[in-house]
Amino acid sequence: MRELKRYLTEDEQRRLLTVVKTQAGSLALRDYAWMRLLIETGMRVNELATLSRDQAERALATGWLVVRADQRKGHGVKPKPGEAKKPAKRVGHEYMVTEPVRQCLETLIALHHDLRPMMEFAPELVPPLLWGRCGVVRGVALHEHMSVRSFQVRMKHWAYLSGLPDGVSPHWLRHTRGVNIIRRSRGNNPLKVAQLALGHASIASTGIYTQMSREEYSRELQNVAGGRMRQADARKYSMGVGA
Repeated sequence: MRELKRYLTEDEQRRLLTVVKTQAGSLALRDYAWMRLLIETGMRVNELATLSRDQAERALATGWLVVRADQRKGHGVKPKPGEAKKPAKRVGHEYMVTEPVRQCLETLIALHHDLRPMMEFAPELVPPLLWGRCGVVRGVALHEHMSVRSFQVRMKHWAYLSGLPDGVSPHWLRHTRGVNIIRRSRGNNPLKVAQLALGHASIASTGIYTQMSREEYSRELQNVAGGRMRQADARKYSMGVGA
C-alpha cells in the first residue's frame, strides 16, 4: 500500500502547537491560532487568508464558518476531446465551529485591537481576520490581509523550531485534518465524513486518506516481523551514511 506523506502525525501536531504556544508576543499567538484553526477545519490557506472579522463573528453566532464561493479554489471541469476548457466552478463551503475552532476565532478577533486605528480612519474597510503587512496613510497604519506567502514563511519558521520534516507547508494541515478524521471517527463511513468536512467535490479526492500512514506502516511491520532498525536509519545505513 502506498505511503501517505504531506501531513503531520499526532506527535508532530502536538510538538508544533506546543512550541508556538510557549512563545511570547501577538505574532506567536496569531500563528498558533491560525495553525490550529487549519488543523481543526482543514480549510485551504487561500480561504483563511481572505477571511474577514465579520465572517468570524458570524461563525461564532451561528456555529458555522461560511466561506464564500469567491474565496475558494475553483474546481476545473475536464473538457471532452475537441471541446474548449470549461471555466472553473467555485462553490461555497461551511466549516463547523467546534470548541477548538471557537477558541481560535475568539483569539484572532481579540487581536483586532491592533487594527482599531485603521477602523477609525477608514470605517468602510473590512478588516482582515489575519493581518499582515501594513502601509501608513496620514500617520495611520492600514493593515492588509496576510498573504499566502506569509503563511508559508511563518509555517516554515515554526516547523524548523519544532523539528518537523522538511517541506512542511500550511497545506499539510489540510491533509492532517483528513487523516485525523479517518483515524478518530467512530462512525460507519469516516471517508464520507472527511469528504463533507473538507468540501471535496468527489469522494475520490478523499480516498488518499485511506492510504496507510507512515507511522502505521512502520508499526505494523514491527508487529509482524520485529525489525530492529527504523526504516529511515536502514536507508542511510545501506548507502554507507553513518556506517
